[in-house]
Amino acid sequence: MKPAVADGGGLPIQVILGPCDDMRAEVFVRVARPEVPCASLRLAGELAGPECRRSITLPAGAALADLGPGEAGLLAKAVLTEPAFWTPELPNLYRLTARLVADGQTVAETTRWIGLRRSGVRGRSLWLDGRRWVPRGVACKSHSCDVKAARGVGVAAVVVDPQEDFLVAADEAGLAIIAVAEEDNGRPRAAEKIVERMGRWAMHPAVVITLLPQAVAESDVAALAALARRLKGTMLLVRAVDGASPPPGSVAAGIDGLCVALDRGALPHDAWREAAPAVPLIAWQRGDAGHEPTRAACDRLQASLASWGLAAGGTHQPWDWAGYVVSSEVVGSLW
Repeated sequence: MKPAVADGGGLPIQVILGPCDDMRAEVFVRVARPEVPCASLRLAGELAGPECRRSITLPAGAALADLGPGEAGLLAKAVLTEPAFWTPELPNLYRLTARLVADGQTVAETTRWIGLRRSGVRGRSLWLDGRRWVPRGVACKSHSCDVKAARGVGVAAVVVDPQEDFLVAADEAGLAIIAVAEEDNGRPRAAEKIVERMGRWAMHPAVVITLLPQAVAESDVAALAALARRLKGTMLLVRAVDGASPPPGSVAAGIDGLCVALDRGALPHDAWREAAPAVPLIAWQRGDAGHEPTRAACDRLQASLASWGLAAGGTHQPWDWAGYVVSSEVVGSLW
């Protein structure tokens, strides 16, 4: 399998956030080397912004500096000073213009909006823009999710195979997305399709997490994670596991956390209290059919899991859950 790139219009591009802090951010832009009979190919362009619906910031710009060809294609870098990162509270976006230049002439060009998403893992916790982030996720579909309403009540949208127009709206509104890598009909995507989709989702700052369902073969998980390293940037990769069974003895390299899938009204196997892997654990519980999942349902799940954590007679939780997700139906092969 070859790493996928996200289609930016006239030029297929990858954008990856490099080393960054509050004063400086390195942004890398990569394109697959095209079959153009020319020895002097280079990348040019610029970043401009930020723009945000909820704040006004003095615009700034940075030119793309060509870094020459590499194994994965042509590479360029822009350095932003005092960068404005993307968060649900302040969904800052930059306008990227990238041009492929051959013998001094532009042969392909694209313009698109990107966001700088600082997400990661510390111990058992998820972090976003330097702070602990505990997602309360509600499962929905791209075509029926009210982006503004979901953002207003502070939930993350958990969506199977989210579509491009929905992700663009989420980027602009500040709605965090957990993307489930599976077809709507419940059949897991082939490995190549998962990699392709991850490349596209990684271009959207709203997609903080990609979730691999249980039906993805265990033998494919490590390979997918290895390929994802080259294209996902700071997007996190989480693997779904069965919460009714004891926890797995190990977690594949490159997997940032686990999603513990629970059936309606169920709680995790008792072995999870003491033997859970030391990675972020997100609980996902299926609710009653016909009832819309809500933020309140996430809070009830959190309370139930807190009681479960103390059921063995302890005085404090053995560890903290990293997030909570609810849905009104089984999502494909998650269970």
